[in-house]
Amino acid sequence: MKTINAICLIDDDPITIFSIKKLIEVTQITKKTMTFNNGQEALEYYKNDEESFFPELILLDLNMPIIDGWEFIDAFSELSVSKKTTIYILTSSINPADIDKAKEYDKKYPFSIKHLIKPVTKEKLNSLSLS
Repeated sequence: MKTINAICLIDDDPITIFSIKKLIEVTQITKKTMTFNNGQEALEYYKNDEESFFPELILLDLNMPIIDGWEFIDAFSELSVSKKTTIYILTSSINPADIDKAKEYDKKYPFSIKHLIKPVTKEKLNSLSLS
């Protein structure tokens, strides 16, 4: 994977956040990583911070408190979103319904939505494609 402008990591599990941040450091795919404990925190940041910019890559957990990953995507789509943003839905679920829903959402919105099974490894991170 080429070096990208920024990665946004949205997950309520501190262990997942810690491990993915370490993988990002090791792979050096970005110098800027933003982390949020839930989708609402991320949405507030993007709605209210005049200096915020949209990352090229968002790693998004599906099952979170306050709003889940699907609700985040719906609300995120109402912002001035760059078509260059790619969202990878992080899930431990191998449920085909989640994969199908990700494909539906990918067709529905101008940004790319893909599916990634946890745990995230160095190899998986390096193999991610953008848009």
